[in-house]
Amino acid sequence: MKRAVTVVAVIVLIGLCVFSCVIGPLGRKWVVRPHIQMAAETFPVGPVRVSNTLLGLLLADLVLIGLFLAGTRHIRAGRPEAMVPRGLQNLVEAIYEFLANFLRGILGERAEKMLPLLITFFLFILVANWIELFPGFDTVGLIEHVHGGEGHAVRQVGPFLFLTHEEGEYTLVPFLRAANTDLNVPLALALISVFMTQVYGVQALGWGYFSRFINIKALTSGGLMGVMNFLVGLLETLSEFTKIISFGFRLFGNIFAGMVLLLVISSLVPFVAPVVFYILELFVGAVQALVFMMLTAAFTAVATAGHGEHH
Repeated sequence: MKRAVTVVAVIVLIGLCVFSCVIGPLGRKWVVRPHIQMAAETFPVGPVRVSNTLLGLLLADLVLIGLFLAGTRHIRAGRPEAMVPRGLQNLVEAIYEFLANFLRGILGERAEKMLPLLITFFLFILVANWIELFPGFDTVGLIEHVHGGEGHAVRQVGPFLFLTHEEGEYTLVPFLRAANTDLNVPLALALISVFMTQVYGVQALGWGYFSRFINIKALTSGGLMGVMNFLVGLLETLSEFTKIISFGFRLFGNIFAGMVLLLVISSLVPFVAPVVFYILELFVGAVQALVFMMLTAAFTAVATAGHGEHH
């Protein structure tokens, strides 16, 4: 039965893709070629210019805060209804218990202190990635004149202006764009992750934790092996900085590439086919959030493992 359902699902997906490829060219004349740039677009808000990725970040924060405020309102009010979770409270508790148990399997007893940070990483990155798939992201914004570049013509429908596929002198500056398509956001998350790893390391091992990076004692009294240990410590120091780069660029590269893929597919094959890639982006967004959380947990576990035992 399961095999039959799988076969039918695959046939339906292939049929939808073939159908979209056949009728796609009919709708391409209504689709605007996407304008893609790596830097976040900005638009004026009063006397300052605000980036659309900042607004995307704030919106993700509001969605996440609103979800958990609504899901824990009975608990915070001390109501009897909180004893039997329902609706949003049930969802919030299920999410927390799943992530908490998952992290306890990696960190053991140390997980309790780190759960707030690690779960926040996962949920924020997940919401910030998925929220890009909602209508309005990358498609609604201000029409601005292009200075010395290719643009599109505009058409007015009532009080609204729309870009057309025809060549012109205008482009769209979207109000909203996924936060993690701006390199500043993944790098900020990476800095927080690496910094908090050092904080947890100091809390677990004291100030002697930093001897793993600069081991003066081994250099002065350890002979040849001491010199080797000192050089290994310098490599450990370098690795902490490379974590920032790898964390930041991994998250940025995957989410930015997903945004570009959705825009390009939607312009080449406007009907049906983009749905498949939306599903793919749901998976990629969740995987990237999980990878960021797991790597932070793994590096924290190593940092708090008691390096003095190895000397």
